[in-house]
Amino acid sequence: MKKLRLHLYIILGFFVITFVLGTFFDEQVSQAIFSRDNAFGLFVSSIGTLPGYLLLSFIGGGFLSIALKKQYKIGYNVVFIVLCVACFGLNIFFAGREFFGANGFYNPSIKWVGYIIVVPFASGMTYLGYYLFNKTDRKGIWIILLISAFFIFMALVPGVTLLKSIFHRPRYRSLTLYEAIDFHNWYQPCKNYKDLMSITGLTSEEFKSFPSGHAGGSALTIMFALLIPYFVKGQEKIQLPLLYGSFVWVLLVSFSRILVGAHFLSDVSMGAILTILMIVCANECVIYAERKLEKN
Repeated sequence: MKKLRLHLYIILGFFVITFVLGTFFDEQVSQAIFSRDNAFGLFVSSIGTLPGYLLLSFIGGGFLSIALKKQYKIGYNVVFIVLCVACFGLNIFFAGREFFGANGFYNPSIKWVGYIIVVPFASGMTYLGYYLFNKTDRKGIWIILLISAFFIFMALVPGVTLLKSIFHRPRYRSLTLYEAIDFHNWYQPCKNYKDLMSITGLTSEEFKSFPSGHAGGSALTIMFALLIPYFVKGQEKIQLPLLYGSFVWVLLVSFSRILVGAHFLSDVSMGAILTILMIVCANECVIYAERKLEKN
């Protein structure tokens, strides 16, 4: 965990730089690459968060393995099972809505199909988490899982949701359709978004550009690199390749979101920053917990 500190800060620094660039050149970047119905962009947008959200099911499988080992009192085992179900359900909810929702291959009539598509992936990752964590004999592994689950929740829900509801930034794709909608920098809240919704007929989803949930969700894949030593012994050597492979995936998803006009450069950068900050916090908490466990 400690050896990844520097690399986490390098990746975080990259997105801070792109965020600053986006602050000044958001509109120009979007104008240069915008392609509303680009098949590649829509496909990556549809699946972009899936690898990151599957981490929830993976951690849920870890909770299940702990519960079935019967190391703790029945009350604790029930809590671990509830956490497993919650992780599995959140994975289905967050990832399933992207396939045929407003941010993917938009088709409201079959939006429910997206949830069905995710089920086998989430089930497989739950089993994989159960299998791998069931083989580990590390002391206090449930603490590692709780820390990871907590900071994933903090990355997905409070930060992104709260900021979206404060800024109501119009998406670039909507700007290109309606002259009534003006470009807003990320620091300029769109205070008349309800009036614009009434005039244009757009839904509130078109006023949730800042920050990007897709960039944040895809960045969760970085946490896999942090968890590897806890479920696969002797695999620390693949942490760095996995870390930077996840970084490349975040870049790809971020590019796809700008390509289809769903977000600006500063949106995707801030989405990634929020998640990576939570991962940095999780990393530090795990290092501290490990130190305490070793003393005991």
